[in-house]
Amino acid sequence: MNNYYDATIIPNNLLSLKGDEFYKFIKQLSGEMPCEILKIQLIDSTEAFMNSDNLFDIFKYNSPEINCLRDKIYFRAENGDYILKSGITTNLSLLTNLLNEKKKEQQNVNFNQQQEQIYSNIINNNPLLKSLFRWYEHNDTLKNNESTFLTAFIDCIVNNLNKSPNNYRYSKSVEQFALSLFILGGKMTYQFVRMNLSPALPSVQTLNKLISNSDLKINEAHFLFNKLHEYLNGIDVKYAFGSEDCTGVIRKINYDQQTNSFVGFATPLVNGIPVSKYYQTNSFDQLESWFSSSDKSSLLNIHMIQPLPSSNNSTVPSAFLLSGYGVVNTYTSMDILRRWLFIFDNCLQKNIRIIGFSTGEIILFCYLRFNSSER
Repeated sequence: MNNYYDATIIPNNLLSLKGDEFYKFIKQLSGEMPCEILKIQLIDSTEAFMNSDNLFDIFKYNSPEINCLRDKIYFRAENGDYILKSGITTNLSLLTNLLNEKKKEQQNVNFNQQQEQIYSNIINNNPLLKSLFRWYEHNDTLKNNESTFLTAFIDCIVNNLNKSPNNYRYSKSVEQFALSLFILGGKMTYQFVRMNLSPALPSVQTLNKLISNSDLKINEAHFLFNKLHEYLNGIDVKYAFGSEDCTGVIRKINYDQQTNSFVGFATPLVNGIPVSKYYQTNSFDQLESWFSSSDKSSLLNIHMIQPLPSSNNSTVPSAFLLSGYGVVNTYTSMDILRRWLFIFDNCLQKNIRIIGFSTGEIILFCYLRFNSSER
């Protein structure tokens, strides 16, 4: 059974007490007899008491002083044996345990004070740490309980600095920031930034895992009408504006393991609508034929949907990426119009009203108006 000894009843200067002050404290805490046992052996300090092995060995010998004290702390049996009174051993045992606890307590206090002094010296000798400490101190004085990204970002760097790269950990907000930087800036930009801030940002491999384990990955030529419906319902918006535009990409063919198809060829259009998973095959001859006869996409065509909130909502919602696919610059204006009608019809089935479209390719705005009774 674990015994708890309250060392707070012992004064902090006990370990330095000597002579009469020491005996006075022992008498107050344990009684007169334990104090006499220590006095007769000239144990006059806490340090001497704690280094004494057996306080009762002295009673094996005879002298007037020893015999007088022995008669006070022992019972004498009829056969001549001496029996130590249990209260004496109990009080001395309690005293020993209390002193040991007090010694540990003061050792911990001294250690903590030394550590605080070390930390203080490190902070004072490093301007960056000094500024960082003042910044945290300022934040605490503001009593702002809201977790900001800057706080999470700095915490992430500080926590990872003393870890190996394999054990780096990142908060949810830092992961979301890294994904945004990776998507908006591209792989090369992200790697350049991370090269100088590796404890602050996850690796590209980690980002790829995050993307593959979430709904962030978009299959080529697949339109996310269901996800769009969920997104607009979540922000309570029914009206939106559609846009379509192209950006140049490096001509490169990749294999998409998730869809078992090849990505990078120009996506075929049927009535202006891109065909999803068109380049699927288990035949090497077919793949060779595609490489020799099909164009590699030089452009990435994307469709964005911008939710239009009500006048009561001052916050502008983020745009939604509906679809993306590789193309070459051979499609017609009719292809664009058919795609817009395709998007309009599918959105209408989800109770989403697309009130207009635009494209940077032909700089055309097309507003479609329908009465509530139509379609």
